[in-house]
Formats: sequence, structure tokens, C-alpha cells
Amino acid sequence: MAIIHEEAKEITCKVVYHGTGMCGKTTSLMYLNGHLPASQRGRFISLETPTERTLYFDFLPVITEARGYKFRYLLFTTPGQDYYEASRKLVLKGADGLVLVVDSHRTRLQENMSSFQLLNKNLAEMDQKPELLPTVFQYNKRDLADIIPLDEAEKRFNPRGFASFPAIARTGQGVYETFLTVARKSLAKLTAPDGEARMGPLFRSTVLSAEDDASLAALLERLNRDSGSFGSMLVDESSGTLARFGEIPAKDFESMGALLACNFTAAQELSFNLSRTGFTGIIQKGPEWSMMATRVDARRFLVVFYPGGRDPMQFRAILATARRGLAKALEGVDSRSQGRLKAFAQVFTSVNRIAVAGLGGQA
Repeated sequence: MAIIHEEAKEITCKVVYHGTGMCGKTTSLMYLNGHLPASQRGRFISLETPTERTLYFDFLPVITEARGYKFRYLLFTTPGQDYYEASRKLVLKGADGLVLVVDSHRTRLQENMSSFQLLNKNLAEMDQKPELLPTVFQYNKRDLADIIPLDEAEKRFNPRGFASFPAIARTGQGVYETFLTVARKSLAKLTAPDGEARMGPLFRSTVLSAEDDASLAALLERLNRDSGSFGSMLVDESSGTLARFGEIPAKDFESMGALLACNFTAAQELSFNLSRTGFTGIIQKGPEWSMMATRVDARRFLVVFYPGGRDPMQFRAILATARRGLAKALEGVDSRSQGRLKAFAQVFTSVNRIAVAGLGGQA
């Protein structure tokens, strides 16, 4: 689910690295983080268990510019363990491209197969056909003994013939090639014939015009004024921050939006799994700031930063009014987005060059 700001000429795509536990997903992102110039990457975030296995997700923004446009690729990894299914579904939501990382060691054939079967199940539960998502296979750990031959791996895991690369993530072999290929394919999907129309509702792209940006900012400004809040953000669960207004206690809005999206939705799902009841908001209190997150629609939620001493009933009533206004505005954006993508066809005809601008020398 790409996010495109027409006025700012910013395009954000979400790429998800999926595979069984310890297959090399995190190592791939770590290699990119360690070898891309600082100007072309954001802050690498990894949430791990004490045993250094990814608990929830890894996150790395990769940034490049071409033809006056800024392209952001938000790279996520899914947790490999089966019992983190709720987290995995959240990370997969709204993906524009998939990297399927295969552990090449023969002893892990069944684990790989089970991982990809679970992927298909998770996507189907979100009304998304896996074969419609741009996909690249990365056959990792090719330096080990007793590995499955590439032709056998292709027959087992890649019957649809997606692009694939042998890789050794710890040395970087195949890592850039994999990323650059999925980046190109993610952009090409945006203007493919009926490409967006075939996506499930949670995977369709959002195109914001200058008027949309101004309208959303005005709604957030009114919310801040009416509620006495310092600042507010509209966050998309798939691709971070859509809009913001006022004073917000963060410098890295991209990472903050991703973290808030994941944690908010995870808390909602945990609550439902524990008690079969959900909730409309989360409140986090601090010595100087308080923060409230509340859902706007199936894909977005509102985050408000406010001082203490608010009347709870009045504050919630103001938030409810703001949610309704934002939901109506976003409904209009969603209905217009597919048609607006046609305006970017010329931009995306050069996706091969755009996707690798400033990065191609690394591949």
C-alpha cells in the first residue's frame, strides 16, 4: 500500500522480508544498514528477544531521489516463529512487495515450506491473493554445506517463476540485487493494468493531493485547538505517518509512525485475544506529555499529544468528532486514489533507473 504525496513528490513503498526463524531476514537488513550511505537510510530498529531472535519486527527506511521525486522504501521483517502470527499479519498488512527468504540448508526444507504456507494463509485472511504481490526469492546461506541445489529450490518454492537470487546475507552476496529488484517491481505494480484494482482493500495505495494534505492538516489543527493538545498525527498502519500538525515529541517521524502503528495494533489484537473485546484508544501518561491513540478506520489511527488536566469526557467527545471528520476525508481520498495513479505512469516508466538511483553502484 504505497503512499504518494503529489505536492511534495514523495512516494513511500512498504517491502516485507518474510521467512522462517533465523533464515537471514534481519541479517539482510543489517547489511543494507551497514553499507548504504547515511543519506540513503533512516534509523534501523530491531525488536529482539534476549536470545537475539526477532520478537516483533525489524525496520529500515531506505531513501533515494530521482527526477525530482523522493522515494522511501520501508523495509520490515516478519517474526519467524509460528506463535507470533498476530505480529506477522500486522507487518504484512499493506505490503507493496515481498522478499521471501529461504534458508538453503536441507534440514530446514519443511520449516521453509511451512513458513510460506503460513504466509499464504495470513494474506488470504486479509483478502489478498499472494500471487498479485511483487515477490522476489532470496536463497540464503549458500556458503553452508548440505544445501539444496538452486534448481531444486526453484521447483519446491518458486513454481510461479518469480525473480530469485542466491545469497549470503552476512557477506552481502545477493542482498542488494534482491532489494533493488523488489523495489523496481513495487513501483511497477502501481501503474500496471488493473494492478491496484486487484489488490485487497488493505493493500491499495493512497494518493494525497495538495488539497488533501491541506484538508487533513486543517482537521488536525482544529482538533488541537478544540482539545488544547500540543500536536496530533494521522498514522497509517502500513506505511507510517500520513499527516501531522503541531508540536510532537519526536525527530524521526518515519520511525515513530511505524512503531506506533505496530504497537497500537498489536495492543488491540492482544486485548481481543485475551478477552474477545476490543477498545477504541490507548492512553500513555508521562510527566510532561500524555499520548492517546485511537482508531479512525480499518487502516489508520489518530495519535494526540496533550497536557494533563483535560476533562476526560469532553476530550473523548472532541476526539470522536475529529475521528468522524478524518474518516470521511480519507474515504474520499481512497475513492480518488486509483484514478490519480494514472498521472504517475510517466514517472514510473523509468522505474528501473528511479528505483536504483544512487544505489545502483552498490549492486
